Amino acid sequence: MIELKEVTEENFYEVIQLKVSDDQEKSRFVAPNVRSLAECWLYRKNEDVFPYAVYNGDEVVGFLLLDLDAEESEYMIWRMMVDAKYQGKGYGRQIVEAVMEMARNDEDYDVLIADYVDGNAVMKYVLESLGFERTGFDEEYNEVLMKLDVRK
Repeated sequence: MIELKEVTEENFYEVIQLKVSDDQEKSRFVAPNVRSLAECWLYRKNEDVFPYAVYNGDEVVGFLLLDLDAEESEYMIWRMMVDAKYQGKGYGRQIVEAVMEMARNDEDYDVLIADYVDGNAVMKYVLESLGFERTGFDEEYNEVLMKLDVRK
């Protein structure tokens, strides 16, 4: 079972060392974690962007960046990745399920938003199998937009 822990000085270097597979990197399925952490710093005044290291026991296996929009009552999975050597073991699904649980336990939020780069069949399958519905397509980023009502 995975655990989400805040990115801190203790796990920062482990998080930025995580890499997706070469094919996923070439397809630009997810931005490098160092970029995501830089964007957290950039948007720090918003106080609604949260970076997490994803742990399995003592090992960092992935990274998650959440963006909470109180005005829209939305949790959004901004970035999510599992290191190449840990892929295919169900961690991606467990991460999404953990965020679903967080959103359900937060009565101020009703919706969980996620997206994936068109062509990322694994993320498409994970989201659809968990009940997310397609809501649109962002041509600028080549991303399929998905939504889940966490109150249903």
